[in-house]
Amino acid sequence: MVQKILILGLIKEGPKHGYEIKKIIKEEFGIFSSLSSASIYYPLKVMEQEGLIVKKSGRGQKHLEKYVYEITPKGERTLEKMLLDNLLSHQRPFLAVDISLYFLPFLDKEEVLARLRLRGRFLESVKRWLEDKISEDSYRSHLRLLLQHHLNLAQAEEKFVKDMLSWIRNN
Repeated sequence: MVQKILILGLIKEGPKHGYEIKKIIKEEFGIFSSLSSASIYYPLKVMEQEGLIVKKSGRGQKHLEKYVYEITPKGERTLEKMLLDNLLSHQRPFLAVDISLYFLPFLDKEEVLARLRLRGRFLESVKRWLEDKISEDSYRSHLRLLLQHHLNLAQAEEKFVKDMLSWIRNN
C-alpha cells in the first residue's frame, strides 16, 4: 500500500517516466524507508490495469520509445482516500533490531556492545543529515515536518541505544 501511495503521489505531482519515479524514490525517500524501487514497473502495470494511471508513449533520447505515466481521476480519488486512511493507521514501526532484542540472551555481550556502539554512530550521522536538510530553504514546509518527524524518531532511537548499552553493561 505504501508503494502505491508513493507512486500515485509522485505521478500526481506531474507525469513521470518509470526511471524518474525510481530515482525520486531512491533520492527523496531512501533515508526514510526500505522501499525498493527496483520493482517499479510491475506496480505501474498493475495500477494501469486498475485504471489508476495511464501510460502514454513518447520519444526519448536517440528516438527510443519511452513511456510517461499520468494519474487518472480514479487514481486521484484512490490516492486521496489512501492518504487520509493512512493518517489514521495504527500500524507501529517494527525495527529489525527488535528481533535481536528478543533473542538477546543468545548473543555474546561484547559483540552486542560493539554493534550497538556502531548503531549509535550511524544514528548520529542520520541525525546530522536530517538537521542539515531541515535547515535547507529548498524544502517545502510540509517536507520539513516529515524531516522533523524522522529526526525525533532518530533521537528517540539514539536514547534507547544508549539505555541498552548501559543496561547490557550492568547485567
